[in-house]
Amino acid sequence: MRHYTVSPEDKGMRLDQYLAKDKPEYTRSFLQKIIKGGSVFINDKKVTKAALRVNEGDELVVIVPSIRETGIHAEDIPLDIVYEDKDIVVVNKPAGMPVHPTDHGAHVSGTLVNALLYHCKNSLSGIGGEMRPGIVHRLDKQTSGLLISAKNDHAHRMVSGQIMARHITKRYITLLKGHLTPKTGSIEAPILKTLGEKKVQISNHEKAKYALTHYQVIKYLGNYSLVEVRIVTGRTHQIRVHFASIGHPVAGDDHYGDPLDNETLKQKTGLSRQFLHAAYLKFKLPSNGQEIELEAPMPKDLKMTLKKLEK
Repeated sequence: MRHYTVSPEDKGMRLDQYLAKDKPEYTRSFLQKIIKGGSVFINDKKVTKAALRVNEGDELVVIVPSIRETGIHAEDIPLDIVYEDKDIVVVNKPAGMPVHPTDHGAHVSGTLVNALLYHCKNSLSGIGGEMRPGIVHRLDKQTSGLLISAKNDHAHRMVSGQIMARHITKRYITLLKGHLTPKTGSIEAPILKTLGEKKVQISNHEKAKYALTHYQVIKYLGNYSLVEVRIVTGRTHQIRVHFASIGHPVAGDDHYGDPLDNETLKQKTGLSRQFLHAAYLKFKLPSNGQEIELEAPMPKDLKMTLKKLEK
């Protein structure tokens, strides 16, 4: 349960905007959901409209649902744990595993959240919302690699704070169509996420978000480039849409890639998903501020793809 008092400078703000400003670790959609569900009270009266304007001096009470109230069940799914302490657990997520159930009911089982609930005995941060307990950041379903989850709200705030401040180093390994030149460079292009669509796009719209990607070509393999990528920002599909925008889509990407090339590559190497792996993380532990570096080896399917291309 959280308590708030509206200050003079926040007078007139929408309720969901006010809560998002005061608690940026909560997603806007999560806040709108709990408002609609009757978990927010203003001056002891339940409110269900996110667009309601708050007034100076209003007393707000927000009841955050606990993990046990969500209806998401713990499942005994094996996890490749790279690091764990009392605050966080870092896993090497396999390709094909969704990170969390979706709001429309898809992936109600078999997700990383289901596995974490079993492994952590329901001891996960509630900040991510009822569908994403413990989830601080995400990877696409078909992207493999390192992902941090928080066991408590303090750890969640500490890690998400590092992400927001861009103090966490994230490096990926990807295979791109064509020979990327120059071999070292950056892509700086704002990304717009369109409501209701599964794709994002490069856009100069006022709602587009700043995005920056650095890259280094490791080597060329046939008509492909094996590339190390460091993302400064962490926008939805950032790596995939950035490289597609300059004519070098991620190999195997069925959203932004070349369908004909993807099918040809699949026939030659067996690659059946996007070639994208979150290989490296550097961040500070919530418990003591110590900096830690973690790596996840490239999975077998991606290694086999490279081996066959080298031949």
